[in-house]
Amino acid sequence: MFSTNTVVDLVKLYKTYFANNPYFITDKDSMQPTTEEIGYSITSENTRPKGSIDYSSKNIPFNKIGAYGQSIWFPVKLRAVEGSLFTEIEIEACTVGVNLMKDIIRTPVSERKGKVKECFAIDDYRFTIKGFLIGKNQLVPEDQINKLKKIFESPGEIELKGGYPEIFLEDSCRVAISSLDFPEVQGKAVWIRPFSMILETDYIEDLIIT
Repeated sequence: MFSTNTVVDLVKLYKTYFANNPYFITDKDSMQPTTEEIGYSITSENTRPKGSIDYSSKNIPFNKIGAYGQSIWFPVKLRAVEGSLFTEIEIEACTVGVNLMKDIIRTPVSERKGKVKECFAIDDYRFTIKGFLIGKNQLVPEDQINKLKKIFESPGEIELKGGYPEIFLEDSCRVAISSLDFPEVQGKAVWIRPFSMILETDYIEDLIIT
């Protein structure tokens, strides 16, 4: 009999398409470092049973339990609302990077080394999400691609949800998607489509499209 089970190494795929390694934790019995480059040992016993859910101070879960009992860390959910209609997608296989910037005014001072620095404003937080859309039954995830495309094109309110990104989204979960990229894929698993997107906080009531 031919087996229909297929094992895909998402870590290798991530490195192939995004040129770096996502953070991951290995099997506790392997005693290997928790990353491929930088390692450290964990000597204390983990008292949390398998299947535990960690919550943020806002009572939002950081992780969830997958269909096969595995712990999925830092999934995110995107939701676009247009009137009474909405489009929503949850992305489990992804990483989230956060970039915080300030607008600094630098003023030189006569006969002194350096400059006087004044914080003029805190810029919008920028989120970089990289990951995979995975189709069920080894089919191309056309529905998920269309949802992500529709959310990107939506002129309405867009929200980014998740335990990790909401640490930084204190005032509102509103975001604006500035870019969405589906990189070229050469063969491999046709039911796994990589993507990357950049989002910025949107605390203004109306997004102006010109």
